[in-house]
Amino acid sequence: MGASERRENQRAFIKFEINYIQEGDFLISHSKDISADGMFINTDTPLTINERLTLTFSLGNSDPFTVDARVIWINQNGDQRDKGMGVQFVRPTKKLQNAILSVVNKVAVIEKENKKSSGKGGGKSR
Repeated sequence: MGASERRENQRAFIKFEINYIQEGDFLISHSKDISADGMFINTDTPLTINERLTLTFSLGNSDPFTVDARVIWINQNGDQRDKGMGVQFVRPTKKLQNAILSVVNKVAVIEKENKKSSGKGGGKSR
């Protein structure tokens, strides 16, 4: 069973800055996607599976959120944009989960609208 089959919440492909502290080191990276359960962080130097870290990030114009997370999978292969680590949030607040779900739903609506508009006028010409 793949990660997408285990995923409980819808995710959105959004790039935003992530600050994290791991063993006292302050690191900066970017997200690839996010859901209410966790996110994928692009990095050349992923942590090891089950390692814990503290993330800080903002969603849109929100105040920064801070949440603990655990690395659940890593990818060191493929294109630069695919390298990194999947993290699961550890006890995220309801406020954070609601903010993420709001962003995910907005992105889903935009993607749906883009698909509709790109499908218009695309019929065969005679």
